Amino acid sequence: MTTRTQLLALTAAAVSLAAAGGAAAATYVVPWTTSPTGGISVAFGDNGLGIDGAESIAGQTSSTHVYDAGTGAFTDTFAFELPTGVVGFTLSSIGFLENSALTVTSFTFNGVVIPVSNLPVGEGGNIVLGASGPLTVNLGGPQVLTISGFGGSEAVFGSTATFSAALVPEPGAWALMIMGFGGTGAVLRKRRNLLAAAA
Repeated sequence: MTTRTQLLALTAAAVSLAAAGGAAAATYVVPWTTSPTGGISVAFGDNGLGIDGAESIAGQTSSTHVYDAGTGAFTDTFAFELPTGVVGFTLSSIGFLENSALTVTSFTFNGVVIPVSNLPVGEGGNIVLGASGPLTVNLGGPQVLTISGFGGSEAVFGSTATFSAALVPEPGAWALMIMGFGGTGAVLRKRRNLLAAAA
């Protein structure tokens, strides 16, 4: 995949993430398409911890959403059907108030822990950023991504998965994926402002 194609894929994923905000389900996965070279970019996330439901795409994904309004504990699970190759993930959430902030305590792919940072801001708010390097995907059964933690009922998060059938990923692909944090954060801020304006 060329750098320009990868950049277009990440831009499309960010636009898809913004469009997914209208879905009724809490967890969502945006449908993906496979390019001729085997690259896949997937946007997924949670539209609001206090929203019940989950979305599945037949033959591609399933997701589950569990949220305890009393304790704020949540667990979102996404199962992907992917061919053999490598995949990397980014995760971001921005909430400046307690009811719109979440803290991620666990971010795993097939049991492998993905590093996450939580930076407290505002009045009970939090900024979450997480990213992985290339992780191996072996054909045969779903690949499971799980995100757990605590948050307010209006907290949201967005994430991307970047897959390549190549055994050795291009360094530019992972650099662009990390740069996607900025775009995802901007989309989350806009979504939060739209939710606040609608309330």
